[in-house]
Amino acid sequence: MLKHSFSFLPILLLSLTQLAFAQELQEARSREVLVKESIANLDSEDIKVAAEAARLLGMYRATEAVPKMLQVLQSSRLLRKTEHVIAKDKRSLSAWVSIDVRADIVTSLGRIGDRRAVPVLKKYLKRPLSNDEVFTGNVAHALYLITGKSYEYKDYDGEHKLYEPAPGTEEEFRKRARLDLKPTAGLIAALEIEGHDSGGVAWVGNRPLNVNLVITNQSTRPIEIDASKNNFVFSSVAGDGERRVTPASWLPSPEPSGADQVVISPGQKLELRWVVKLKDSPLSRGWIGYVNIKCVYINPHKHKQGVMWRGEELVSNSVERYYFSEPD
Repeated sequence: MLKHSFSFLPILLLSLTQLAFAQELQEARSREVLVKESIANLDSEDIKVAAEAARLLGMYRATEAVPKMLQVLQSSRLLRKTEHVIAKDKRSLSAWVSIDVRADIVTSLGRIGDRRAVPVLKKYLKRPLSNDEVFTGNVAHALYLITGKSYEYKDYDGEHKLYEPAPGTEEEFRKRARLDLKPTAGLIAALEIEGHDSGGVAWVGNRPLNVNLVITNQSTRPIEIDASKNNFVFSSVAGDGERRVTPASWLPSPEPSGADQVVISPGQKLELRWVVKLKDSPLSRGWIGYVNIKCVYINPHKHKQGVMWRGEELVSNSVERYYFSEPD
């Protein structure tokens, strides 16, 4: 069914029109005022106004709005309607448009990521509340963004399914939870990739990419790792939503060269740098639109004794930029 494929997307995406509208408002008025107005608008009798307020609160990441959003979500109000809209042009095309405040609230609760929403959302997984139907797949999606856990839900046909996050959803949670800041067996990995434009927000296909990885020992003992390039992979998610894994062995060797068996003392760092020409590089294959990339160190010696690092894999933070392919 077509509605299946669209059910999880609103939590990740806003239309460019909404984004531009919000940015214009931000310039004119403070966030505090905008959030306060949006919270008040959740009580509007105009469902369109209430739905827009719910979406904007998610975009503002307004944790202060969570109690009110939960109150409205569980209320007995009529918060959904379908309208027949006819375009004002020569063709007079028409379409049925659904407005659902509760769906927008669930979406925004996932974007906000406040754990106070978890007990209420979990109730929707067991059964839709009597005041309205809520698609439990969207609820499971919101819960994943908040907790990083996959929950079971019922699909439109009543079948039980375990929520499987899309690659983009996984990276959204990682960016929010900052799992990379928590040491793995004493080590953390920080990835930095500068942008090519003056604002640092884009990569261009005809420019070299400077990829910098810093591994820091946050433990109280020396740790040895095998830093040969065969033990690193780059995992990227592009605008098409697919995850692509590129072994570092497919790329030019990092600097400093010959950094194989390395002992990192407590508080010290290992710094590696790859210079990648993006044109025709396996790293940039399939890249389009926004690209999210992280580096993963896979430990080939996790079962060895002594000072050798015993973690299974070390995952860096994610870096996101907009990718422009080389002009024709």
